[in-house]
Amino acid sequence: MASNSYSTLILVLLMVVAFYFLILRPQKKRQQALAKMTRELQPGDQVLLGSGLFGTLVSLGTKQAVLEISPGVELTVLKQAIVRRATEADVDALSVDEVGDELEAEATATYDSGDPEPVVRADADAPAGTTSPTYPSTTDNDRTNLR
Repeated sequence: MASNSYSTLILVLLMVVAFYFLILRPQKKRQQALAKMTRELQPGDQVLLGSGLFGTLVSLGTKQAVLEISPGVELTVLKQAIVRRATEADVDALSVDEVGDELEAEATATYDSGDPEPVVRADADAPAGTTSPTYPSTTDNDRTNLR
């Protein structure tokens, strides 16, 4: 009977040791590596946020970082949102000409938005002879959809 209780105790201790080495220790190492990377960040570093957003560090505070996500567009985030430094493998290698071509194609693309054509009627407040486009809508007195 005593050997059975010893084997149960040894089994429980082995499970605790395995839990420590398989779960707790690797997690602690990841946290330490992330804290070290956060301490070593410098303005000018390109980083990746947890949301997948890329940016270049402009300034760092104790809790926040300011990123430039596009020329002239700055974003303030918590330092915890920074996952890692961006590597060359993370960034697409699009040239400035390719990006310009994509933007031009988007701007000139025509598509049917499905919006109704505006109804043009005379505006009571507008000067005589002018019209303003308005979209058909329900009247304020129509409250059938509020039930």
